[in-house]
Amino acid sequence: MIRPNSPAGGPAQWEADVVLADGGIAQLRPITASDRDAMVAFYARVSDQSKYLRFFATHPTLTDQELDEYTNPDNHDRVALLLAVDEQIVAFAHYEVLPDLLPARVANVAFLVQDDQQGRGVGNILLEHLAEVGRECGVERFTAEMLTQNRRMVQVFTRAGYSVRPELSDGCILVDFPLAATQKSREVMEQREHKAESNAIRGLLTPRRVAVVGEVSQMSPIIASIAAAGYRGELLVVTTADSSAESHGRSLRQISGNVDLVVVRSGTGDLERLIVEASQKNARGILVLAGTSPSPLGQQEAAQLVAWARTHGLRALGPTALGLVNTDPEVRLNASPARPPRRGVVGLFTQTAGVATIVLSRAQELGIGLSSFIATGAFADVTGNDVMQYWTDDEATRVCLFSLDSIGNPRKFFRVLRRLALTKPVVVFTPSRALNSARHDELDLPTAPAAALDQVIGQSGAIVVSRRDTMYDIAQLIARQPMPQGRRVRVISNSAGLTHQMAQAALRFGLEPGEGVVVHAQPAADELVSAATAAADSGDVDAVVCAVVEVVDPLLEQVHAGLAAIAGRTTTVPVVGVFVGFRDAPTDVTGEDGMGRLPSFTHYADALQALALVAENREHRLRHAPDPEADPLPSGDAEAARAIIDELLADSPEGRWATDDECARILEAYGIRLVPWRAVTTVDEAVASGEELGWDVVLKATASLVRGRPELATSFFHLADAEEVRRAWEALGRTARDLGLAEDADPTALAPVVQTTMHPGTPLTMRGIEDAVLGPMICTGVAGPPADLLGDLAWGVPPLDHDDARSMLDQLRAASLLYDYRGSRPVDMAAIQDVLVRLARLKDDQAAVAEVELSPAIASPSGTAIVGGRIRIVPMPVERDPLARRAT
Repeated sequence: MIRPNSPAGGPAQWEADVVLADGGIAQLRPITASDRDAMVAFYARVSDQSKYLRFFATHPTLTDQELDEYTNPDNHDRVALLLAVDEQIVAFAHYEVLPDLLPARVANVAFLVQDDQQGRGVGNILLEHLAEVGRECGVERFTAEMLTQNRRMVQVFTRAGYSVRPELSDGCILVDFPLAATQKSREVMEQREHKAESNAIRGLLTPRRVAVVGEVSQMSPIIASIAAAGYRGELLVVTTADSSAESHGRSLRQISGNVDLVVVRSGTGDLERLIVEASQKNARGILVLAGTSPSPLGQQEAAQLVAWARTHGLRALGPTALGLVNTDPEVRLNASPARPPRRGVVGLFTQTAGVATIVLSRAQELGIGLSSFIATGAFADVTGNDVMQYWTDDEATRVCLFSLDSIGNPRKFFRVLRRLALTKPVVVFTPSRALNSARHDELDLPTAPAAALDQVIGQSGAIVVSRRDTMYDIAQLIARQPMPQGRRVRVISNSAGLTHQMAQAALRFGLEPGEGVVVHAQPAADELVSAATAAADSGDVDAVVCAVVEVVDPLLEQVHAGLAAIAGRTTTVPVVGVFVGFRDAPTDVTGEDGMGRLPSFTHYADALQALALVAENREHRLRHAPDPEADPLPSGDAEAARAIIDELLADSPEGRWATDDECARILEAYGIRLVPWRAVTTVDEAVASGEELGWDVVLKATASLVRGRPELATSFFHLADAEEVRRAWEALGRTARDLGLAEDADPTALAPVVQTTMHPGTPLTMRGIEDAVLGPMICTGVAGPPADLLGDLAWGVPPLDHDDARSMLDQLRAASLLYDYRGSRPVDMAAIQDVLVRLARLKDDQAAVAEVELSPAIASPSGTAIVGGRIRIVPMPVERDPLARRAT
């Protein structure tokens, strides 16, 4: 995380909080002259063996010259970074450009890590960040020389993911590699990031010793919660009669041994002092629970709490957290005010205490079994991204639920979400609100609408819901029954009217109900259970929904027991019960929740909607499962496009709209070819353009005011000679005059162009933007009023494959225009998909392309013709996000 008070540009940009391999927190920053004494103290803590490996000789102390060089870098040709834990330097790295090799910028790089910090991924992190700084400063290559016995450092280089070529020379290992990021180096960084963040959350959820600190009257409820859950670790109670910070400090110091997790209440004394005491006990994290009223800390003070915790190597939840829950029988942690939740396979994440209370209490009311529950508070440094990393690895969690108020790093959110959603079902409640909370202005970048955010999260593989109860409906279905293998559903009830309505609802949700079963025979309970059994065993349905209506005679308990028995033995077909009557529906909330239990509903529509969402999500995950035999996606010539962009920015450092020629060349680099056209300002230019293009041309207006307005005379097709062009020019001028744009019937106000006439088809608009928060996004829609006025646009996040593109097109309400609308021939869908995939590749590669629009793109049975295009360039870094790990 870049510190909020760091000025833009220069070494301050290199400050970061980083997550170590074991989940701990450290601070990385440039070294300064004020660190001279701290460097001396650091070097004294390093073993003689590590010093020998670094300097190839005994080197008991750093010389004054070395200290001068290390602590006074120029931050361009000489750069030095340090890593601090609990405000003590534990490692440093530096590079120096070799003058003998200039003008090539090749730098020698070296590291030194305190012995007790080795094995925590410190060297990997320093190399990631030093390489990022080197790229920023124009360094082309790193070189290093190491003794053969320096195995740890050799591994740091060889596992970095760069094109490393170690060579032996005079008993030393020489390493030389280019700094240009590779696909492998990105993957290595992401893998290390994943492991570190997963370990950080695991450390919070599996503490061996928990210390509850605070005033006894405030902390008694949380002590009771931890005890009631049967916590398997050691609970240390250090309450006091008052809330003074001094008494808290003494109490925590009096604990013998280390502590893993410290739990306090918001408003507890001097939190900075308590964090210092916790770090001295080697705590992994601090949980600051919400009080009876909103936190007295403002946003700035809350951010300072996180900064204190990170400075001292702790993860922080709060200051308005509801708590942590881990139902693992080996842990049984319930550091929350709630009663111990039922054990199950559902992971639940939320943030602010008020919302978290609603979420957790409803889950308990419905009997949803949890594997873990994490409610971090509004300003905690633990984010949903961290939790997703943990749940990806956690075998106890099979279903992941998110109720989000805000998101740490949205671009990272999509990357991590895609990986998690390919392995486990993920349900997200109204994510657009959370992502909107992160929006900010940057370089006058465009912004996607809120509806687009929900779309692209759904495209990433998550199930997006607008009701929290739907989230729980999906959770109990997946947690308790096998996934439906298709959309065929058998609906059964003891009411003809209800069976008919269930079938209609199933169709509405995209299921295939077939013929429903109505049970009239008596006893109804036995017959309903028999019908459900027959359906589950038939082999021709993918799910069974059995609804029982109790009017007078008692039926609910007997049917519930019968369906529960079927649910307990089925292995392929999910069985769902719906219970309707004037009494409370029977429930089974005893024991551990999980596979073989019966999902129970009181509304048939909720059950059918959950089934439909789960079936659709399964299909999405199957479509996007990695396929090593799939055809490679178009790649484009990123270097050629970047060269054009660099030329443009050299001419206009603030950025601008690309010229027609620049736009065409950038698009051409990705295989997107524009139909030849010429902008014209006089009728003679229009005639000359017609001759140049070989006639059969169109004269049309391209001004945004008239685009997509077929009722206006703004396009004249199949012009075959100069006379036809002149008549069309006069007609276009009259349109400009009638619209009040030109008193003298001059059509130039309508931005006229001459272009080769294309085959008729459906006009589409395709657009890519660099969203200020989310990064690259793609949208498409039918050009004109459907997209402009009705918002009929489909959105996606690059990279897109052909299935993604097809899904976007099918989402459009006007999608029928692409198929057989009113008997027309279907367009070539593969051609449209290819253009969308290529456009997405362009936007994924080129962050400096703030906006790119292809409009209109004429889709016809014979292909897709791109009639117009425009591109806006802004001065953005080549890489959107740092190619180095940060705590976000």
